[in-house]
Amino acid sequence: MKQNYKKYLVLTFLLLCSLTITAENVIIKFAQGAQNVTANAYLINPSTLQEEKLIPAADGFTYEVSSGSKVRLEAIPDEGYVVYVWKGGSDESSMTEMRGSYSATQQVLENVTSNKIVTLDVCKLVPVTFIVPGEGSEGAEVNVEEQGDFGRVIAPEADGITYMLPEGRGAYFDPRPTDGYNILVWSFGNNLYFPSRPDQFYKQNIPNGFYLTILFYKDGEKRTITYTQPQTAVITCHNHSESGSPVIESGTDVTPGDHILFEIAPFDNPAGKVPVAYWEVNGQPYVDAAGDYITDNSVTFIAVENLDVKVVIEGEVPTGMDNVASQSMMVMANASAVSVTGTEGVVAIYDIRGTCLGKQESINGKATFRLQGIAKGDVIIVVAGDESKKIVLN
Repeated sequence: MKQNYKKYLVLTFLLLCSLTITAENVIIKFAQGAQNVTANAYLINPSTLQEEKLIPAADGFTYEVSSGSKVRLEAIPDEGYVVYVWKGGSDESSMTEMRGSYSATQQVLENVTSNKIVTLDVCKLVPVTFIVPGEGSEGAEVNVEEQGDFGRVIAPEADGITYMLPEGRGAYFDPRPTDGYNILVWSFGNNLYFPSRPDQFYKQNIPNGFYLTILFYKDGEKRTITYTQPQTAVITCHNHSESGSPVIESGTDVTPGDHILFEIAPFDNPAGKVPVAYWEVNGQPYVDAAGDYITDNSVTFIAVENLDVKVVIEGEVPTGMDNVASQSMMVMANASAVSVTGTEGVVAIYDIRGTCLGKQESINGKATFRLQGIAKGDVIIVVAGDESKKIVLN
């Protein structure tokens, strides 16, 4: 009898322990601090697979469930947003990214036996333009960055060149050139080029409206480099893309995309400085993003196309300009008229390329020009005798 009673006590104790263990609860913290997303949690019945929506604590993100529960976490981003990545861990110090979770709207936690924290990185989707030539490519491919590597492939919008990417995160752009085609240059538009030519382009911190395009060249193509020596200085040209940066003469062919360095110096002083007014490339003045002349004594151009380079030194008249007599010239100019006073003889006006826009005799020390085909911000050069003035039209 006593033995049976002892067995009964032992069984009762074990049953109570079992009930205590089963009744133990665990805490799930989900989507704390997440914005632009609707987060829900559901308890899944393992037998029927029916779901019961869980009600969070007053903080809005803490859920309490029985140990061993199966829980589905749901994240529905607002329109125009995406869940960039889910992270999970037992505490804040152990959080790791859930692989392949880009744009996922749910995660299922199986057999939850300890406290869990699950967070969401929700990003705004912004339009990005990536243009790849049809000839020479197997088709562009864009991947979001996940765990520091190529992640989900993003399909373009209906226009074929716009991609909706998570703002402020990373992405990879792959032009996938076909055999016989090579990357010439990566371009951000407006003749802004990336200085190197990686097979794929990685962009960190994607901004709204980011623009990227690429140009190819075929095997065997070349670019020709020509340049004109000024009268009072000497230009030296180097191919920076070849080993040792060799000096190249005018008329040399180079590989498309090579970086070509031009340096100017006085005849008798290779280390001296020359007062450069502006450089001219393929008939156009070389300016910075603000439209100001680049006046450095050394400049580098990328051989995207054939390069024909000239330099205008301060005080020198560009090729093709006439010498006319003058004295103490003053110029008043805007986009419609140019008034030149304090001159004698012939006064001439040229554009920045040296093309004559007008020429007339000064009458009573004054000459007035009505110009066509020019606009505010254009640069003209007024020449009278040995005096010339560069004017930006207002």
